[in-house]
Amino acid sequence: MPASQTPSSPPGASSASLIGDAGWLPPTPARSANLGTFVGVLRPTLLTIIGLVLYLRQGWVVGNAGLLGGLALVLLTFSITGATSLSIAAIATNMRLGAGGAFAMISRALGLEAGGAIGIPLYLAQAMSVAFYMYGFAEGWLYLFPDHDRTLALWAVYVCGFGLSMVSEKLALRSQALVMFGVALALICIWSGIATADELHAPQWIGGFEDAGFWDLFAVFFPAGTGIMVGVGLSGKLREPRRSIPRGILGAWGIALGVYLLTLLWYAVIAAPADLRADPLTSIHRAAWSPGVLIGLMSSCFSAMLGSVLAGPNILAALARERLVPFADTFASDGTQTPRAALMLTGVLVAAAILVGDLNRVAGLITMFFLISYAVINVIVLVEQQLKMISFRPTLPVPKFVPLFGAVASVAVMLVTYPMVGLLALLVVVAIYVFLTRRHLETPWETVRSGMVTAIADWVTKASQRIAGPQYRAWKPELLLPSAPGEAPPVSCALLGALLRPRGGLLLLAVHAESAPRRAPPALAPLLEELRCGGLGARYAAIEAPSLLVGCRSALDVLGGALSRPNILFVDGAGRSEVAIQELVRLARRQDIGFVLHLTDDGAREPPAILKVNLWVRDQSPNWRLGLQLANLDLPLLLGHQLQRNSGGRLRLVSVIRRESDLPAGRHYLRRMRDEARLGAATELWVETGDFATRRRDAPAADVNIFGIPEHVDLAELGALRADIGGICLFVHDSSQESALA
Repeated sequence: MPASQTPSSPPGASSASLIGDAGWLPPTPARSANLGTFVGVLRPTLLTIIGLVLYLRQGWVVGNAGLLGGLALVLLTFSITGATSLSIAAIATNMRLGAGGAFAMISRALGLEAGGAIGIPLYLAQAMSVAFYMYGFAEGWLYLFPDHDRTLALWAVYVCGFGLSMVSEKLALRSQALVMFGVALALICIWSGIATADELHAPQWIGGFEDAGFWDLFAVFFPAGTGIMVGVGLSGKLREPRRSIPRGILGAWGIALGVYLLTLLWYAVIAAPADLRADPLTSIHRAAWSPGVLIGLMSSCFSAMLGSVLAGPNILAALARERLVPFADTFASDGTQTPRAALMLTGVLVAAAILVGDLNRVAGLITMFFLISYAVINVIVLVEQQLKMISFRPTLPVPKFVPLFGAVASVAVMLVTYPMVGLLALLVVVAIYVFLTRRHLETPWETVRSGMVTAIADWVTKASQRIAGPQYRAWKPELLLPSAPGEAPPVSCALLGALLRPRGGLLLLAVHAESAPRRAPPALAPLLEELRCGGLGARYAAIEAPSLLVGCRSALDVLGGALSRPNILFVDGAGRSEVAIQELVRLARRQDIGFVLHLTDDGAREPPAILKVNLWVRDQSPNWRLGLQLANLDLPLLLGHQLQRNSGGRLRLVSVIRRESDLPAGRHYLRRMRDEARLGAATELWVETGDFATRRRDAPAADVNIFGIPEHVDLAELGALRADIGGICLFVHDSSQESALA
């Protein structure tokens, strides 16, 4: 499968799979997707949040910020992650998630391009988190064995963590059961330190921020809250992700917030601020039983590392399944087993992060990547709420201020912590999005973008209904092109494209006496597809009617109140009778829309490019005055300008005047028309005297000739005129809806 091609839908998908959030639903989870709320979401999320920062960094933060400053940091961190958790819960209860966690949420809502642009940095953030927790494990190890080399300790835990994950994902998850006992033991030992302390200190309410400012402290502390993504990352392994994700992530968030607040108070009274700043192992030294804290620290960091090791490769595998990363076939997984190739790449990235050697710098990178992900998730919920689409029916709705706060706070924190790193991260996301957009990916499900387009179109429709009268300056060609069964494409794509670009539209109306097909027949489908690929709004509709006239009348009556109502009836003259054309002209006049009759040589091939256009202006004698609306010249002028502008060819105003005495007035009239209609100085004028029937052959040749059409059609005369002139002839009749001089 080419890199730009994406799977359209899962094998065996039926119409029943479209029930729910108006899009493609992932298949029913396989047997291996058997994780519940506690094992699959709450436990790994909680153990990742209660990790390194709690044991090794929160005391240092309190020593610099004081009790109230530390409280502000905790509440700010958890308010952002809490708002994001609620947004994740709302999204998860509104759709059935497949593998990929946050990537699945974003791509399902905004499309594969946005999902890839956020999913790739999110995967990198998970990889950086692994290195972050390895540092914590190494610090605990060195406390027990101070003679050991730090580098060896890091690489030892690296080998153990990735080796265990490579052997068995289930084994790695089961190991977290033992870790929970270690964490509980550590917390009891820490909090019990108040009872065994030699003295308790009066808390410092506001710290002096000696080692770092508020936002620098926040950048170091914020990774404590990023564990909420771990449980979401295993969405493909959950039995009921719609139930498990909200319960697990919100439960873990609430428990972790309580733990951090209690530990914050403990740090504030257990040691003086200077001691907290100087001793990163205060939680161990001031605990009731230090070995218990070490057990909790090391096991918690190891478990958090395992959680990120499992979540990151699953995100990469989900990206690969949608062909969003290089070597997609290598990294893709069916979601039923450990994606080992993705795990190996994650190991390479973590090894590179270990070589950075600075825990705080790793924390800064993690902060930026996760904040971008949080902002986008909150924006998705906010947009869904504002659109008020019927498909957005989360069973856990959230107030609008929640995603608004989450999005604004995430962006604001990026700007005030590491603005340059944040800007670089945003540029990376934008660059990935632009790259994926240029691949023309096909998202096999409906996204929020379609809802946004629908909402905007609805607003525009309602606004347009309040506008009365003709909109001369906003005019754009909207063609109704009727055809009968068995007819080949009546007009070339080159001509239609030159008439319609850049904002025009086409409705190809197939009139059938009976059994009108819903889809365009093979003879017409290539024309529509080529126009659509050129960025034009080309639609197909079929109608049952006894004749072309009745079909056109019915279509125009029905579309009379539409936003993009056809304003030109474009008819190919081949095989049409004079009576039929006359009736269609009268229909256009009654409907007050323009009319164009297309005539060309039978069987002749139309030119691939339109380089010369002649616009024929009839003798205006004796009235050579211009007005806002010209006598059957507005639509010809507008169409001539469209052809000249879109093809890059040359437009020429042509006129044959009966009396030589009117020649100066005629030339002046055409010059003024050229200037007032803003056709450009390059527009040529050809004005001669004589009889039109004889002099018309002397006019310069052109690929397209545009004439006015009389109210009473003489098809034989029009055919003779086309034979004399050659090329494509368009016979045009105005309506009151155009003005070339507006």
